[in-house]
Amino acid sequence: MQKRVFQILLLILVVNTAYLVALPSPTVFYMANALLHLVLGLVVLLAAGFIYRRVSGAAWIGWLAVSAVLGLALVYAGNTQPNFWLLLTHAIVGLIAVGGCYVWLKEARGALHLAVGIAVALFVVRIGTSPKPARIRNPLVVPASMQEEGAGPKSPFWPSSSNTNVGTTIPSNFFMDSELCGSCHKDIYEQWKSSMHHFASFNNQFYRKSIEYMQDVNGVQSTKWCAGCHDHAVFFNGRFEKPIKDQIDSAEAQNGLGCVSCHSITHVMVRWETAVLPSNIRRFMSLPRVRISTSGRSITSSRF
Repeated sequence: MQKRVFQILLLILVVNTAYLVALPSPTVFYMANALLHLVLGLVVLLAAGFIYRRVSGAAWIGWLAVSAVLGLALVYAGNTQPNFWLLLTHAIVGLIAVGGCYVWLKEARGALHLAVGIAVALFVVRIGTSPKPARIRNPLVVPASMQEEGAGPKSPFWPSSSNTNVGTTIPSNFFMDSELCGSCHKDIYEQWKSSMHHFASFNNQFYRKSIEYMQDVNGVQSTKWCAGCHDHAVFFNGRFEKPIKDQIDSAEAQNGLGCVSCHSITHVMVRWETAVLPSNIRRFMSLPRVRISTSGRSITSSRF
């Protein structure tokens, strides 16, 4: 009975490992499996030591113990790029332990055969569903007039190429939760607070004066071309319909580009943009258009 339980635990651990390697994703289910991997590894080690401690040639238990120690070290140090060597060593030692288990424990071979079969299937799924590398291609036709920019004059974001999949505005608080991100990612949040992204909007006095001047000389509409990149919090909620100097002290205007402005991008397209400047100089620039997802909505925003 004890050996049967050990075989089941070993089977689950091998399949769990294959899933973590083959199908990485930023989901709750994946992170739950990462936590399960840690718990399973320790439980399998304790079960192996208790059941097979007197089995001749059970050196694989020592390899299993080393792999567990390396795994705990990885948890302590953090699974980051500088510690990739630790992750790789943990994986190699773990494979040696599983190989030793297969050689010395005939009763465990059936479970391992099944586990390997499932693991191979997961890797086949990974290969078959791997996304093709994104390629940005310039369009062959450029807008001949301001009316052809973006989604056209009917769009609330025109002449910017920015748009939402519903074609309407969305709440600004989607872009204003960077402090919440900082509750976990403290170091990155502190770096962001003094970054150019944070000071990309009207909390940057150079940018503020540029837009205020453009709006005084040429009206509000043409400055939306700039807002698609610089002013997500005050732009996507529709407040860019009135001069920014009338709302310059609002939280949206002072927000800058928060974490979500970049980290919810799921799609990139290219549009030719026409910058309509007060001097009526037309400049054509090729800018990627990025699609941002937000709980049932998607945003498309121009980025340099």
